Amino acid sequence: MGIVALLLALLPLRAQETTFFVEDLMVTAGDDISVNVRAVNISDVVGVQLSIYWDESMLAFTGVSNVVFDGSLAENFNQTQLDSGRIGFLLVDPSLEGFDLPDSTILFTLEFSPLSMNPLTTEIGFGDLPLRFSAQNNVNVRLACQQMPGIVTCESPNSVPSFSEDPRFQVAPNPFREFVRITTRLDYGGKASLELLDLKGRLIKQRVVNLTPGEQTNQLSAADFPATGAYIIRLVTDRERLHRKVVLTSNIR
Repeated sequence: MGIVALLLALLPLRAQETTFFVEDLMVTAGDDISVNVRAVNISDVVGVQLSIYWDESMLAFTGVSNVVFDGSLAENFNQTQLDSGRIGFLLVDPSLEGFDLPDSTILFTLEFSPLSMNPLTTEIGFGDLPLRFSAQNNVNVRLACQQMPGIVTCESPNSVPSFSEDPRFQVAPNPFREFVRITTRLDYGGKASLELLDLKGRLIKQRVVNLTPGEQTNQLSAADFPATGAYIIRLVTDRERLHRKVVLTSNIR
């Protein structure tokens, strides 16, 4: 992969009406997100590498799907900078004849889970890390192509109220792979219920905790969750209910 990337970078550059773009998307706040990355006019393209970025404080990467030519996360993607909100994609036609794909074809679909149940708007676009953009056609010319970002909008319908994300109730790391710490900073104590729910509000697990005034930390492990995905952690006291969305990811690197 490194040798192919170097060869792509050294080829001469020529303008061509080839465009790579991230599709705009609108979903309900809290729902999982599937964003298509598409290409136009790549019939004679034989090699391309590009990088996608997102705001890792808003979105948790959970995987890819619909990879063109039956590709896969392991074969076609540089995953070294996922924790920084970046992923690289590399596609090469071994025959050097050209991809011969229809316009607006889906190269791949990125899967995310938002780290909040509240409405948000965020950009997913193209960058130069971990792979600098390069595209080559079937006559060994490196192409100057358009790269257009997309906007993801998570809206809350009037019938579904947003959760209040109180700074006194925090979870970290988020997303997580092995364990998540739940930190409370309350000015009162007493018995409370620490609950794990799915995104439809169904109770999965609960346990009683003894709260003390000030900062206190509890912990849940990956074994407490039925599978990878998004969940709600809820703290129920005799005064209030506090919520946070948390995402359990597999070790995908």
